[in-house]
Amino acid sequence: MRLTALKRQDDAHGDDIWACKWVEDKTQTTGAPASGGGGGGLRMLTGSCDETFNLWGYTDENGLTQELTSTGQDLGVVSMDVSPTGEFGATSSLDCVIRLVRIKTKEVEQIATIELPAPETWQVAYHPDPSREILGVAAGCVGGLRLYKSGVLDDGLKREICHIGPKPTTQASAMTTPPFALGCAFDPTGTKCAVSHSDGHIALYDVESQKHVLTFAGHSKPVRGLSFTADGTFLISACDDKTCNLYDTSSKNPIGSLNGHDSSVLCVERSGADGFCVTGSSDGGMKVWDLRNRSCVQTLSEHKEAVWSLALHEGAGRLASVSDDRSVCVYAVLQQ
Repeated sequence: MRLTALKRQDDAHGDDIWACKWVEDKTQTTGAPASGGGGGGLRMLTGSCDETFNLWGYTDENGLTQELTSTGQDLGVVSMDVSPTGEFGATSSLDCVIRLVRIKTKEVEQIATIELPAPETWQVAYHPDPSREILGVAAGCVGGLRLYKSGVLDDGLKREICHIGPKPTTQASAMTTPPFALGCAFDPTGTKCAVSHSDGHIALYDVESQKHVLTFAGHSKPVRGLSFTADGTFLISACDDKTCNLYDTSSKNPIGSLNGHDSSVLCVERSGADGFCVTGSSDGGMKVWDLRNRSCVQTLSEHKEAVWSLALHEGAGRLASVSDDRSVCVYAVLQQ
């Protein structure tokens, strides 16, 4: 697999851009194109520390066209996700508020907010099954996973499902101060959810039983990003120690690592069912990795500063990246 840069949008926000997601209806089984697909009529969300998120239209011919801006995400957007149907979005901001919005209309309609004590919200992820209407949240300074009902509810109904706390990484650890929960990712079936922490450990939770299943070891610095492979067999981590670990989801120890970035790895995105992934780093670079032999097959330098988020649109064969340099780049995903 290789990436080919197609379009770049400079000054897409007034400040650093920390999050991006394609607006994609994942309930439609289109299949990833074999030779890069087509970039016609796509939409994307981007979130920034300028306290806004933008909704964009995208075509390969015209690039990104801004459709609207939503303000009020105080102190900046650190994470966002889009529901499997493409109808709703969720943003997590530094003001410790999760905002649920409807994005299929011409204007963003805020349908609910979840307000938490500071700072208890970080990365957000929708459950992959649209019928479940569940939002997973990395629970910040209390550690572990929070689960919420993401459907539109009456004011009188409780939205939070549960908070599953982190487990001690050693028997001697009293965990008087839980590690900060940073990354959150569901496996493709939605039966498991992984949450990464500032001390390097990654906790795997069973969504149905709402119990801790396994703690992954291998890092000692903050793990900021997580991604399951398409079949859910492996979990990939992105860590401040400049590496990514590859874990078999049935074993706590890594089965391999990806080494090559010159600085912290901030994000990781699987490429589909072909055994590759893409990483972004605070060194401004991106790398494409062959997971089968743990090797880097391509290095990209489209950004001048830290790359905080990557987003794959499988149906169209397009990948997006955003950066502290305030730019958004779109690439064709080419299978070889």
